[in-house]
Amino acid sequence: MLSVPAGASAGGFEFAAHGTRQLGRGGAWAARADDPLALYYNPAMLADLPDSQVLANVHVGFWDACVDRQGTYGSVIPGGTASDNIFDSEGGNPDAWLGDEMPSVCNSGYPQPIPWVLGSIRLLPELGIAFGITAPSGIGNATWGNTGEGRFGTVDTANGLRPSPVRYGLAQQDVLLAHPSIGVGWRPADFIRIGFTFQWGIANVRFMNFTSAGVLGAPEDPFGDIRTELHAFDWFVPAGILSVHVQPHPNFDIMVGGRISDAIGGATAAEGHLDLNTSYFSRDEQWQSTPNRIDGVTLRAGQPWQFQLAMRYADRIRPRSWERGFEAAVQNVVNDSMYSENFDIELDVVYELNSQVGDFVVRLPTGASVIAGGTAVPVPAVQPIPHGWGDVLGIRLGGDWNIIPGQIAARAGFHTEIPLAQSRYQIQDFINGYRFGLHVGATFRIERFDISIAYAHIFQLDTTITDGNFRAVSANSSEGMCAGGGGYDPNNPVVDAGCYPQGYGAVTNNGTYSAEYNVLSVGATYHFE
Repeated sequence: MLSVPAGASAGGFEFAAHGTRQLGRGGAWAARADDPLALYYNPAMLADLPDSQVLANVHVGFWDACVDRQGTYGSVIPGGTASDNIFDSEGGNPDAWLGDEMPSVCNSGYPQPIPWVLGSIRLLPELGIAFGITAPSGIGNATWGNTGEGRFGTVDTANGLRPSPVRYGLAQQDVLLAHPSIGVGWRPADFIRIGFTFQWGIANVRFMNFTSAGVLGAPEDPFGDIRTELHAFDWFVPAGILSVHVQPHPNFDIMVGGRISDAIGGATAAEGHLDLNTSYFSRDEQWQSTPNRIDGVTLRAGQPWQFQLAMRYADRIRPRSWERGFEAAVQNVVNDSMYSENFDIELDVVYELNSQVGDFVVRLPTGASVIAGGTAVPVPAVQPIPHGWGDVLGIRLGGDWNIIPGQIAARAGFHTEIPLAQSRYQIQDFINGYRFGLHVGATFRIERFDISIAYAHIFQLDTTITDGNFRAVSANSSEGMCAGGGGYDPNNPVVDAGCYPQGYGAVTNNGTYSAEYNVLSVGATYHFE
């Protein structure tokens, strides 16, 4: 009778572009990579950074997203509510609200700041390193419905307070994922560079959703709802980035690279606890809301991998610094792409291997139980939460125009993301769909400082799920259960088997999912030479 909220991961829910200059180009920056964020995009180009630098950038992301679940409340609670709950009227027909259409529920979470703080050092003319902290370009927090004790999992409508139609998927989340990173780039010959970055991920997650106690004949009866809130922390989520960069012509760059990541709860356990409130919406004197806590809970959540090909053409007005020696640099003028080119244009093709994200698996101590109605009720030791994300093909096109070389640069870009498969387990933690974004930005050089600004609007086409398979846990139901039941087999996850190892209730994720992003960014880079 236990479920936990489905989660988020770094990469899967990201929008294009780490960094301010990079956002202004639509994320098409891997082949250019001329500031410390090369550590993330293309560590091979750390070998070509013209000087030592310090960078501080921050995005502020606004995520507008809604889920419109079709039907009335009565269509999922056909037998009426079993007992008194906070949505029932005091007199007359207490279940009159079951005839209401289920309302659209939208994210009301706060704008998300996303920072990067990095530095780079030139050790030798052909060798450079960078280090610092990066974060995913994604929205780590979201709230679906009301907040406040006794109001989580509810929505306000013109007809009064109603249960959130999407509460079994997700009610609230806060995900903090930071990557302390160090990268190195080496140029063994004029035409080739090789680089590698190691990332030490730190994950702190909090998810809240609801599960059903399994009222017979009415699996979504709010009388039996249990609020569940998972807290988990993993201090070590390793990832690696490898890239190779070649220059077949002084004006042309080609880069290939990729990033792979361990799962949250992979190398080390993501440990925490689970808070539960049984009979959360009940007004029945015999079934009062009861808080419970289960310690020793662990989470394992897969992370996407990424592979990339980037090509760039630059109209150069000066040769690259390594071609003519650093001693030729003009005093107090940084010899980089902003100074040495009229304009450039870049095309990146990115394959997001999101299919690495299958089941999130929560494990509880053997023999764990919760108190409901004054009785101890056992809970499953293993709880899979299927995601089954589909792979995504991304295309990024962008470039810079140096209006006054070495002083003012303008940039613009476009990106699109094409989902190659749609998950039957779609919920609102990561709304997958066809996206395209329009990006603009600029950089102003003042002495040794580069001040950059950028803005992006990212459109997303609506996604409608009609054959969903995400189900609310139900103690008295076996819908979606694998033949013969049995325990959970990590080698045969729910997303592959198409069924659950324990009894589950009705499908709760059919509906229309919509989203769009607005992203503002500002950054500064200081050049030491």
